[in-house]
Formats: sequence, structure tokens, C-alpha cells
Amino acid sequence: MAAQSQPIHAGLLVALLAWPALAFASTSQQADTGEPVTTRTATFDATLQQVIGPASLDSSTDAYDAELERLRTLLPVGDHARDVRFRSVYCGSRKWKDAQQGLAYSNDALRIARDAHDIASEARATLCRAVYIMLISGSQRGLPEVNKAIALLRDGPDQQLLAESLEMRGDIRSLLGEQANAMIDFQRARAAYRGAGIAHEVEPLMLSIAVAYRRMGDWPQAQRYFTDAVKRMRDKGDWENVATNLIQLGFLHGESGAPDKALAAFREAESVAIAHDDAYNANAARLGIAESQVALGQQDTALVVLQQARAGFAAEHDDSSEDMLLMLTGQALARQGQHREALVRYAQALPLIQQDGNERYLAMLYKAQAASEEALGQDGPALADYKRYNDLQMKLQGKMRLEQSRMLEYEYEIRRRDFENKQLRAQAVAKQQEVSVLEAVRRWQWLTIALGALLVSLLSALAWRQWHKSRRLRDLTLLDPLTKIANRPGIEREAARALDASVADGTSLSLLMLDLDHFKAINDRYGHAAGDKVLRAVTAAWQAQLRGRDPLGRVGGEEFVVVCPDTSLDQALVVGNRLRDAANALRFDEIDPALRVSVSIGAAQARRGGDSYDALIDRADAALYRAKQQGRDRIES
Repeated sequence: MAAQSQPIHAGLLVALLAWPALAFASTSQQADTGEPVTTRTATFDATLQQVIGPASLDSSTDAYDAELERLRTLLPVGDHARDVRFRSVYCGSRKWKDAQQGLAYSNDALRIARDAHDIASEARATLCRAVYIMLISGSQRGLPEVNKAIALLRDGPDQQLLAESLEMRGDIRSLLGEQANAMIDFQRARAAYRGAGIAHEVEPLMLSIAVAYRRMGDWPQAQRYFTDAVKRMRDKGDWENVATNLIQLGFLHGESGAPDKALAAFREAESVAIAHDDAYNANAARLGIAESQVALGQQDTALVVLQQARAGFAAEHDDSSEDMLLMLTGQALARQGQHREALVRYAQALPLIQQDGNERYLAMLYKAQAASEEALGQDGPALADYKRYNDLQMKLQGKMRLEQSRMLEYEYEIRRRDFENKQLRAQAVAKQQEVSVLEAVRRWQWLTIALGALLVSLLSALAWRQWHKSRRLRDLTLLDPLTKIANRPGIEREAARALDASVADGTSLSLLMLDLDHFKAINDRYGHAAGDKVLRAVTAAWQAQLRGRDPLGRVGGEEFVVVCPDTSLDQALVVGNRLRDAANALRFDEIDPALRVSVSIGAAQARRGGDSYDALIDRADAALYRAKQQGRDRIES
């Protein structure tokens, strides 16, 4: 359903948004301005750069269309190379009457780009093809075309186009429920934008990331993105994106069970869109208004709003939201008791939703259809549709748990890469500073060097002495002197902070309690020095596996605690198994090649209404006891 997916960025493929009636021929038409050819060529090149360069990322849909039309009038006659580049961007114009015409133009643009061996133009035409194929045959069918564009660009110099292609693939994957893969594409897109010299955050990409969080059910994170974006866009006067983010806020409130808040957000989005002649967002907001009204039992008003939305989409020659219009109309009719009419609308919506491949909306349709069939006494069809709904719900819930686990792995990977990049940057800075110092030394007089070195030594000694005192004091109070991780008071303080944040933000929090198996036997057999070495190695291995916001503390001789903010119990079990594997993988050849370490782990999740550290640690300790009783080297909850 196009109304609940964010549009592809205007600078890339605005054709996905709407289809005005005016169609243009595939060849450009130029006014005879009397302008010299060389001047026109230079103006064409400058305008093309506006269309495909960094400026396009902040361009509104209307402004982008205007640049495309200007480019069409500037195209030099008989200039084949520029004609190839022009066609590869003009295929994304909103001037095509329907998707079939756009696809035909894109195919022609792709053919001549290949003949000209113009890789960038070939990739742009391929992306155009992807959008038209999605509009004709559903979102899944466009993904192979986007993959082709990415393959063309991956090792090339056009990093901005690669970023836009990765962003588009992430949008499609997000729409299809593959949020972890989508996030990986979004991070790669962010890196490619940086590679293109675009240092600021790209707003369409930030919107894509927020929508992925929303679809995963991470509503607090998504809401922060949308709310911040609305404020930024208001400050910039970018009303198109103000409306877009308000619509996304509406969907978020609706999905999180607050239809009244959703209705308010959608109405504000409609008002902004109407005030600034933004037909697409006005119609999309009306769909949201109707959905909220149905949820609030205002079905009569919802039907009126749906008629307005249908008329608005028709005026724009946009049928991409027909499935949503049909399903919402059916739900409103069912609320009025008109179940036979509702079933007609559901039957019309079903093939459209199936074609698009959105299983979440398919589950919603089966549930609504089953309710109407049951109301009409059609028990057999109702039971079959309820079964389809339940099967899809089980599949979606399993997929969501898998996506959340993948997201957790993705966060660990990002953290590891960030750490490595910071190290590389620090090494590069240190090397550059070393070179600079060596160059400066050649110019200094010996007396200046001696005095400077003495002054630096005195200041460094004083600073080091002060730092050492502060560090030693902190170590004595909050750090375990052996492992250099938090001690019992330190981890209790971290846990208390995390519990308070969990209650304030409404997020999950889990705790792991770990106990090294048979550690006393290691001390008895190899000595306490060897035992200390084992403890240091184990904690270092665990820290490499944990996120920066997951504090690790030592609360006893061989007992440890990990606090996992924003983490459900299922996710904590994934983390625990990762720590268990890390301990198992350690080798201590300098002590005994046969020495192996295992760990038993208890996991517990804080209660939603609030929890104390003592209660949480008691539940984790009880789970740890069960892990010990059941054979050790395992995790229990």
C-alpha cells in the first residue's frame, strides 16, 4: 500500500508518487532562443548537475520537476552523449501518463545507455525501470532491477548514485518486512553519501531509517526521528517533508494503539499539504484520517473522507493506493453492518495486496474479511480466513523476532566497525602529529627545544599526577582492580540508571548473571595467578561482544552481571549465548593447552510497571541456579 510507505526521493524517482495527465514524447522539444550552442551546452551541463548532484537531495518534488523540464528545453540538438544522460533522468519525470508509458520510455533510455557504454545513465534508467515495474507488478518485482543498478555502480566513481540505489533497495526491503537488511543498506548508503563528499545527514535517508524502526515496532526510536524531522523541516520551510513526517507519526500512533493521536497527526498533515498545494500528501493523509476514524468508530465520517481521497488520487491519475482505499472502505461498511458490501471491497483489494507482497496488510484483510463472513453466518469461509490470518500472524511474529535478533547483531557489527575506524583515525592523527613535530623540530633552536621540553614535561607531570590520583580514586570506588570492569557498587549504579531510563522511556531492560563453571578447581590446580589470568581473558572476550551501552560488572569471585538496556528477554538470550560461545572459544596454552572455560548464565527481564535491582538480580540468580542444576554451560531464564 503506497500510502504507508515513504516515497522514493524526488531527485531519483519521483514517478513513484503520482501520475499527472500530461504526457511528453520521448524526444526533447526546444524553443529557438537564438542562444549559442556552446552556451546552451554549458547551461545544460550545469542544470544536469543540479538534477543529479548533491543539490537534488534537498529539492522538493515540484522544484525537481521544474529542473527536469528546464533540462528538456536545453538539450542540444544532435548531441547523442547528452541525449543519453537526459533520457536517464527524464524517465523519472512525473509527466508520464501511466506506468506502462514510463516503462517503455525507461526501456528505450536503458537501451541507448548500454549502446553508449554510459554506466551511470544505464544505472539511472534501470532504477526507473524498477519503479515502473513495482507500480505495475508489485514491490517484490522491482528488487532485481535495483540489484542490477547497485552491481553496475559498486566499484565505480558515482558514489551519490550508489547511495541513492542502496537507499531505494533498503526502502523496498523495509516495505517487505526485511528491516535488518534494510538497515544495512541504509548504513551503506550513508557511507556512500560520505564518499561523495556529502557530509550532512540526508533527510530522505533519515526518513527511511525512521520508517524501518516504526515497522519493527521500535516506536520510541521512530518517534524521536519523526518529531525531530518535523521541527527541522518547519525551520527550513520544507512543507512537503513536514507533511510526510506527520503522516508517518500518524501511522506510528495508529500501530501503537493510539488512534486519537493518529487522527490529530493526520489532520495536521492534511492541513499542511493543502496549504502548500501538496496533492499527494493531502490524499495520503486522508487515508490515514479514514483509518483512524474507523478505529474510533466514526465509520460514517470515514466513508466521506475516503470518497475525498479517492477523488484526489483520481485527479492525480494515481491508482497506487487502490488496495488501501478498498480495504478501508470495506472496514467502514462492516462497522455500519453492511457486511455483504464490505466483502465485495475485500475481494477487490485481495489481489492487489497479494501482488504487492505485503503480508502485514494481507493479515489485516483476512481478519476483517473473516469478521464479516462470521457476521453473515458463513462459518466455513470465516474459519478458513481466520486460519489464514492466524498463520500469517505467527509467520509475521516469527519474522519480527528474527529481524530483532538480526538488528541486535547489526548493532554489534556497527559498534565493532566504529571502534576499528576510530582506532585507524587515531593512528592516522598520531602519525600526522608525529610528522608535524619532526618538521617543527628542524626549525627550532636548541635553547627553545630545551625550554619547551622542560615546560611540557612539568605540565605533563602535573597533569599525569592529577589524572593518576583521579583514576586511582575511581578505580578504588567503582572498578574491579583485577579485571578493570565495574565492581559490585559500580554495576549496581549502572543497573539503577538503566532501570530508571527503562521506566521513563517505556523500553525493555534485561539482566544477565554469569558464573564461571568449576572456577575453584582452576585456582586449586593451577594457582591463583593463573585464575586471575583466566578472569582477565574472559572479561576481555565478553567486552568485545557487548555494545558500549551494555555495562559488565564483577560482583563476586567468578560471578558477573551484564545490564542490557533496550533489550527484551529473547534478545538477552541471544547476547548470553554469544558470551557463552566467547568463553568456550578461549585457549590458555601458557597455562595448560587442555584448559577450557565454560559459563552458566541466568537471564531475567525487568517488569513493565517498574522493578528494583534486587528483585531483578534475584530472578536472574534463580535462573542461574537452574542452569547450574541442569548441567552447567547453558543459559536459562
